[in-house]
Amino acid sequence: MFSIAMSETPVTELEFVARSYEVDAVLELKPLTYMNWLQEIAWEAASTGGVPPSWFLARNMAPVFSVSRFEKEHPIRYGDRILARTWFSTMEGHTAHREFELRRAKDGKVVLQGRTEIILVDMKARAPTPWGELVERFRPNGQSFYNQYQPAAVTPAAEVVFFQVKRSVQPEEIDMARHVNNGFYLRWMTDALYSFLHPGLGDAIHEARLQSVHLQFGAPITLGQDVLISGQLAGVGEGISRWSFQVSPVSNNRRPATAQLTLRWTPEWSAQLKPQQGAVTP
Repeated sequence: MFSIAMSETPVTELEFVARSYEVDAVLELKPLTYMNWLQEIAWEAASTGGVPPSWFLARNMAPVFSVSRFEKEHPIRYGDRILARTWFSTMEGHTAHREFELRRAKDGKVVLQGRTEIILVDMKARAPTPWGELVERFRPNGQSFYNQYQPAAVTPAAEVVFFQVKRSVQPEEIDMARHVNNGFYLRWMTDALYSFLHPGLGDAIHEARLQSVHLQFGAPITLGQDVLISGQLAGVGEGISRWSFQVSPVSNNRRPATAQLTLRWTPEWSAQLKPQQGAVTP
């Protein structure tokens, strides 16, 4: 927990309710929904600050997520009311960091801390451009959970546990910027991971809950491309496992997206993962 001085920095607050279509088989919020909520909060904050999507379009600019991450403190379940807050911690040059804090309404507990790195892009020049006048508008305060955060330690995997999945980009995965929406990267990775784990873990797969995400986006992926999702066990720690991922188009792996996903884990599950390479699915 950390305290936030918000006297001058604009803070946007938004309320969510975990709906039936946003939760999984054990009534916990899906990973994709976490990413969707962070995007929605960010756009709501921009609009509240007087810079809705139309403001950027009129200037031929776009704020692009380059890194997205979050750490879960407690699960969000069906019907939970969540109070979300967001603010800018830094805005320097063409790069900004937006912070997120989600609390459960019924008890005030922090359920998630998050942060996105956003680059402002001149769409005509296809190059980063300074935030300029928006720095004064949003007055970043430097306050972030990640200033002190240290990820939980893991012991590197002694043997290679590796898998790959190939898939085609679908029309519903494309957003208003005409490339794959941020949330679908996480969905692709978690779908591939859980499909790989299921034969060994069986019903225990529902207990291997996603705990944290650190996702760095690469070159845009667009409709008509096939992508290769590669995952590998990085290590196991106290109650957790960590997996490294890479996502890139099959025909061009220039600047792939990379990620570290941390899952709840128990020691006996490791014994059920035989060193192997998972099959590539068409």
